[in-house]
Amino acid sequence: MNILHTECSMNWGGQEFRTVLEVNYLNKNQHESWLLCHPNSQLYKKGKALGANVVAMDLTCLWRIDIAIKIWFFCLKNNIDIINTHGSKDSTLCLLSYFLGIPIVRSRQITNPIKKTVAYKYGCRHIMAAAHVIKNSLVKAGVNENKITVVGEGVDPDEFNPNVDSAYLKTEFAIADEDDVVVNIGMIREDKGQIYFLEAARIILEQKKTIKFFTIGEGVGNRKLEKQLQMLIKQYGLEKNVFITGYRKDIAAFTHLADLLVVASIGTEAQSRIVPQAFATRKTVVVTDVGGLTELVKDEQNGLVIPPENALAMAEAILKILNDRTLKQKFENNAYELAKHCLSFDTMMDNTLELYKSLL
Repeated sequence: MNILHTECSMNWGGQEFRTVLEVNYLNKNQHESWLLCHPNSQLYKKGKALGANVVAMDLTCLWRIDIAIKIWFFCLKNNIDIINTHGSKDSTLCLLSYFLGIPIVRSRQITNPIKKTVAYKYGCRHIMAAAHVIKNSLVKAGVNENKITVVGEGVDPDEFNPNVDSAYLKTEFAIADEDDVVVNIGMIREDKGQIYFLEAARIILEQKKTIKFFTIGEGVGNRKLEKQLQMLIKQYGLEKNVFITGYRKDIAAFTHLADLLVVASIGTEAQSRIVPQAFATRKTVVVTDVGGLTELVKDEQNGLVIPPENALAMAEAILKILNDRTLKQKFENNAYELAKHCLSFDTMMDNTLELYKSLL
């Protein structure tokens, strides 16, 4: 099959990374795939760096008939069988191609409230939701449930596994053998809850000094929140224990380094890529009870679930795991078993391809 992915996002996060991985997988497995995105976007730059078949096109403006026509001619030239759109603007720009006969699969990977359902009801052949909570919200908004397929997150076990080398990070960040490591990964945005992660770190470090906290990721736009977090770290005097690394390519190594990972989101979140990556590395997690996080994380079985926007609850959950090695090992073993049997990237792509084929 020939599959065209489109994405209007200018940023780089879990949704964009998943799209690039899908494009690369398709091209390595007897299909042809392309990704259209803005030439000045982080997605374009990082997608190119990851070897994706990325094509520059401005998809950030609605109702540009010239762009819609370009997409249509691109589809004709490359014999596109399926268009998989990932945002509202690029979905609108692909409508011409849809009405001229090319099936559109609309991916939805965020749990924001759905303001308009017209595009989901009439502007695509099918919807691929990244979590059951997303499907449920679409159905409640009036979209036919038979038009929605849930394809959750998957992880490459060759990249994320218990044998990843992370020793060099201990040298880079002066981590002692007795130090525990707690990691939070994601774009630095208010809805990702990094401010609560920092506050939880401050609470914990008042009691226990042998812990290092890492926020892996970079801010968006003018990076106001990232700068605020850096300022608070200095204000609290936590520079030796709390680190904001910026964008890193070695996520697998940080995941392996961690004693546990924290997903601190207070708003938009599907199942989160961080959870299957942690589980495949035999790591446990503390997550907030938002979006689709609890579809994979079962409280007191493979991790702990806490209320969002609650730094004290987060601190208590982190300490509960770090202070009880038997409990920690139980969570890790259960997490790893789930990853091995249910969360492979191959399974995710098999489900995706099955959906594509059903529409031809």
